[in-house]
Amino acid sequence: MTSDNAPRPGRPRDADKDLAVLIAARHLLAEVGYPQTTVVAIAKRAGVNTPAIYRRWPTRQALLEEAIHGPGGHAPPEPTGDLRADLATWVRIFLVRAESPAARAGVPGLLADSQTEEARRRLLAIGAPARKAFAELLGGAVDDGRIPPGADPELLFEILSGATTFHALLRGGEDAERFVSGVADALYVMAAHGVRSR
Repeated sequence: MTSDNAPRPGRPRDADKDLAVLIAARHLLAEVGYPQTTVVAIAKRAGVNTPAIYRRWPTRQALLEEAIHGPGGHAPPEPTGDLRADLATWVRIFLVRAESPAARAGVPGLLADSQTEEARRRLLAIGAPARKAFAELLGGAVDDGRIPPGADPELLFEILSGATTFHALLRGGEDAERFVSGVADALYVMAAHGVRSR
């Protein structure tokens, strides 16, 4: 017999509701912009109540960060053994995500609102699986001798993320294949020469 004061397990999260909320947030960002994408509007679009959203995401900003920067249900690309081609795939994926209407509408607002240490920690946590997979891609190329050791995967990941975000915000998908090829070439050269932050 358990005590009335014993802790009870919480209700498990509903993955379908989580996805509905994230999709609603992305659609609203594209349709009405960052300032008007409120938790109330997201809840109405997703068909859930606002307390359900706040049980999953502590703030509007945390929700929009995941909607824009989260994995979206897609696993990182599998390495093919051709590092240059794999880097191009990563650049292409990052550019497609960064040029989405939701990202182009939401990223400037999130950048303005992400000046706290807590916000930076959340963004790092959201991006952690992709950072790990990217580091493993470079590590595999080192292990089988395709590139020498020494390159800093964190630095290269930041260059990948920053370059694609900046291009998408300024130009969208304009001249995408040339951009993808150029950034992939640059990342490959830096990886092959062991570029590190100093």
